[in-house]
Amino acid sequence: MSLYYHEYFISVIVPVYNSQEFLRKCINSLVNQTLKNLEIILIDDGSTDNSGTICNEYADSDNRVRVIHKKNEGLVAARRTGIELAKGEYITFVDSDDYIDLDAYEIIANKVNDRKPDMVLFGLIEEYADHSKKKKNHIKEGWYNKEKVDSVVLPSMLSYGSFFDFGVLPNVVCKLIKKDLFEKSNFIVDDKITVGEDAAHTFQLIPFVSNMLFLDYYPYHYCKRNDSMMWREIEYDGISKLEKTLKESFVRAGVFQSLKKQLKEYISFVTLLKAPQKILDSVMPFCNQNVKIALYGAGGMGQAVYEKYRNNISVWVDKNYINYRGSFPQVQNIDLLKNIDEYDVIFIAILNTSICREISLTLKKMGINKNIYFYDGRSEQSLLNDF
Repeated sequence: MSLYYHEYFISVIVPVYNSQEFLRKCINSLVNQTLKNLEIILIDDGSTDNSGTICNEYADSDNRVRVIHKKNEGLVAARRTGIELAKGEYITFVDSDDYIDLDAYEIIANKVNDRKPDMVLFGLIEEYADHSKKKKNHIKEGWYNKEKVDSVVLPSMLSYGSFFDFGVLPNVVCKLIKKDLFEKSNFIVDDKITVGEDAAHTFQLIPFVSNMLFLDYYPYHYCKRNDSMMWREIEYDGISKLEKTLKESFVRAGVFQSLKKQLKEYISFVTLLKAPQKILDSVMPFCNQNVKIALYGAGGMGQAVYEKYRNNISVWVDKNYINYRGSFPQVQNIDLLKNIDEYDVIFIAILNTSICREISLTLKKMGINKNIYFYDGRSEQSLLNDF
């Protein structure tokens, strides 16, 4: 079959770090794939639990499994090690606490056939304790040649019209990437990038593709656990490195001017998620320490804003407050906003502006007449007079 010119059709790279609780389910979903022509590369990134031993067990029983034990250097370095070692025509990634449908790669291989796109992009399912949520690319399913990549994909790749919504999912786990594309793009990701690692991979490569295939298909299961909802502060230097990496790759591809605005919005998104004070310190309502803020939203951005401005926040609410009570018992039901007057303004700490506007309308219908702010990608906007 023409798919198999290479020793393997796909090299699956799995960075592993202290994931013994979930690792067997992950690896089982790979070794039991209906497409057998796989190379599975397990990068044990200095695990201190039993993960390394589990990896060795699979390598001993399946000659398609390779294990690399290395000192802990982080996700970017682990992925790079896997890319350098991969023998497959295509490369993909799986996180060690996730899993994938057993027929996923066979189905994708049959879609690819002989056309051999530089990249195949599909969707994923976010798996929560009590529900699941599909995440998809906003680009219509189908084949895209270079002309269509430049005219359709690039203009909405990083931003799909609202702050913040991706045109293309950044997640590398729902991509198949031709190995030679990494060489063609002069691909490099700085080890100091500790947020947006997936974006640094995906968005750096897309401007260099000659053709790509989008699929409305969701075989990857991204397991969202309680600890993954916890905000973790990073050094702002990591965000700067991410911006520099993407800018330099866009310059190499000759597309920087057309992607400049999208890149600025994307970096604002990452900054709000991990270092919000860099943007919010100088604007209302955060520039006035006497203003009492009701914070709406307990997701990643809400956690970051609460951590940095907790002295100004008199009440913290979320529609799904019960989901956060284990980690953040101070989060309350949104109905509380109707019953207390211990705040001056409301700040909606959600990154998607369409959702912010919907929430603002809901609050107005509840009879709440406070000024409502959210971040629109440029500045805070009061919605008091918009409706």
